[in-house]
Amino acid sequence: MKRGSRLKLLRRTLRERKLLANLVLELRVPQMDLLFTQGKQSTQWEEYRDLVASVVMVCPNLERLLGLSIPYNHQFDRLTHALSTRRKLKEHTWLLGEAIDVSEGSPRSTSCPGSLGPSQMFEFLDYHTSWTNLETLMLYGISENNALEPSIFLRMFSLLPSLRNLCIANFDAEAFGDSTLLCLPPLESLRLENLPGVTDTGLSQYTSRTESHSLKSLAVVEQNIESLLVISKILTSLPQLERFKIVQNDKCPTLNSDGIIFQPLFASSTLKYLHWDVACPNPNTALTRLDYAPFVKPPKHINTPNSHLAQSILSDGFPQLEALRAPSDIEPPGVLQAVCQPIPRGQALLQPDRYSLPRSSHGSVSTRPMALPAGNNLTSARIRAQTFIDMAAKDTETGMRVLVTDHSDGYVPDSALEDMSDDDLEMDMDESVEWDSPERPSHDKLPENRDGPVTVCDFRMPAYMGRVGSRKRGQDVSIPRFILRPDIQGQEADGGLVGWKHILASNQSLTYAAGVGVHCFGNKGNTSPLPEEPPSPASTTVSRFGFGGITRSSTFGSSPNTPITPSTPMSLSSPTALPWDKDTCTGSWNYSHKNGRDWWFHMERERPGNIKLIDVKQLF
Repeated sequence: MKRGSRLKLLRRTLRERKLLANLVLELRVPQMDLLFTQGKQSTQWEEYRDLVASVVMVCPNLERLLGLSIPYNHQFDRLTHALSTRRKLKEHTWLLGEAIDVSEGSPRSTSCPGSLGPSQMFEFLDYHTSWTNLETLMLYGISENNALEPSIFLRMFSLLPSLRNLCIANFDAEAFGDSTLLCLPPLESLRLENLPGVTDTGLSQYTSRTESHSLKSLAVVEQNIESLLVISKILTSLPQLERFKIVQNDKCPTLNSDGIIFQPLFASSTLKYLHWDVACPNPNTALTRLDYAPFVKPPKHINTPNSHLAQSILSDGFPQLEALRAPSDIEPPGVLQAVCQPIPRGQALLQPDRYSLPRSSHGSVSTRPMALPAGNNLTSARIRAQTFIDMAAKDTETGMRVLVTDHSDGYVPDSALEDMSDDDLEMDMDESVEWDSPERPSHDKLPENRDGPVTVCDFRMPAYMGRVGSRKRGQDVSIPRFILRPDIQGQEADGGLVGWKHILASNQSLTYAAGVGVHCFGNKGNTSPLPEEPPSPASTTVSRFGFGGITRSSTFGSSPNTPITPSTPMSLSSPTALPWDKDTCTGSWNYSHKNGRDWWFHMERERPGNIKLIDVKQLF
């Protein structure tokens, strides 16, 4: 059948059956053939866009358009116009680029280069006049000169009385700053990402305003917060906050060492889910040497963001916290995992993680790695978590002593005189965990005249990684679960958090832009040179240490002969690669082979399949 035939049949059906058209609330657009991503095929994409617009026009009660979000360069197109006429639309995504043709000069062209002229500004704002029911608005700047300015944001928000969920990403300081943030309407979900104009002062002032008190979900991504007190104020100032996500990989927030610190530093009485991915002060040396056992209680405290969060959890700062995801639990190593519930069955690794283990493990998940990988890749995080679990299972000196005695006077059961069988000692533990019973009393002979109790069993349980407890009353503090699963199955990079690259790929936004010849990313693309050797799963820094018996007197040191952890199967980053390209295996995990690149390099074949649509609300 000719491309677009299904949409044409649907359009004809809806035109003939008005009652059926009134029932259409969501429209999912079929995927366009990837062959039409060259500039010479731009007319194919434009025809496809106009066809989708014609279907939208016959759905008067449409609330959501799924599968296609096109870049907007402040030029008229039929799809954007069709969506602007849907009065019951509840969700829209703006991919804003630079205005291609500015016919009129802007009054703010000096202070805000590339800003819109009066007619283009009026046309853009006019698209929002009918969206009185719009609840979710996504704003993404696909180029540095996105032509918006603070006044446009303010007028836009005033035209959307039902707005509840807002995402603003990739706008420069001239377009969106502290002054614009302070004018946001009351929201339930907010995501701020890569906004250089939003400072620590602006975040503190915004969370102090009554308009922010309705927030239930807040995500702060790459905002380069400088002080931990700002994060503390955000958590304590939002009385209804239930979900909080913070990602900051470039700058480590600090705390003034001259003042007195009272724990909990971070506290929220309503928070239920926390995604914590904050850079540590010394990422290159954090895992180089383990000078303490991470499962020892109480955990070691140092002046790092992870350590302050762990102390806040121990100090009952988050009484309702149910889940914590910390992909960068590095400094101190395992401190956040130690204050959460033990991972069920002691198994942090997943079956696919065996491909990221060292070559010495031969792909076996049960075999311990010879090195700890760094970075916020969830595969690396699970390897570290499993390592700490195995270390704790081998330590009997820091474990709990178990002493069973018999206080009866004249009768001792025969079962107490027999040696405990191996079946009694087996507790369905994992094969990587061992029970150590160094001392087992002998009961071959029972003294006839005994003045005290008889020792039936005396041994030490191994230590464990985590914290246990129970909630007997509603007001008791809960112990959070430590989760290392991504939002989207198989997407382990960037801490497993859903990002714009996932949204744009599922909505055909980037393939459409490539098809019509629009350069979506401007100068924001990766211009770093191709590395000579591939990095480890998420970082180039890998620590080394031995895996002998772990006891209190054990010492952890670096081993010069320990191989580094090979990289997660993924393609090497290229300065010319498209940002939405799928990571594929090239064999780089075996780059240290003596035969060189010609022996291990290969290209993974594409696996055909339908791309699963991602709900934009997963960004919050």
